[in-house]
Amino acid sequence: MRVKITMNKKRIILLLVTMAILLTSCQDNEAGKLDNRVIAFWDFKINKDFKNAYQFLSTGWKKNESEHEYIQRLMASKVNWLSVKLNEKTCKQKDLCQLKLDIEYEYSFRGSFGDKIKIQSSVTENWIMKGNIWYNVPVDKKLR
Repeated sequence: MRVKITMNKKRIILLLVTMAILLTSCQDNEAGKLDNRVIAFWDFKINKDFKNAYQFLSTGWKKNESEHEYIQRLMASKVNWLSVKLNEKTCKQKDLCQLKLDIEYEYSFRGSFGDKIKIQSSVTENWIMKGNIWYNVPVDKKLR
């Protein structure tokens, strides 16, 4: 049995295939936006540009900690971030993702004449999209 496809059916199939491709590229683009935002956020922290890093925090978080408090807290930290790598990303909703990052940093010990130790660790972060922009939602104010 042979199925005859008319021009209208061909157009509909072509339209559906085109829409599927566009939707896939949009999803990839959104994933790329998040990846880029995460790396940019950490680049600011690595470069000690805490003023710009603060702009990546969620509006809700900013109600808990002013820009000045955030900058002061991070400047007083004994941690010096060296590098970050995105390890894993889980998005249970299109606007809410949890990321696992591999972080390399130096930790300075108090009172030990500037002794430092290099550490590799993992951190899990929550990111939320509002108004088509991804924002970091810190887990704990004391995390540095």
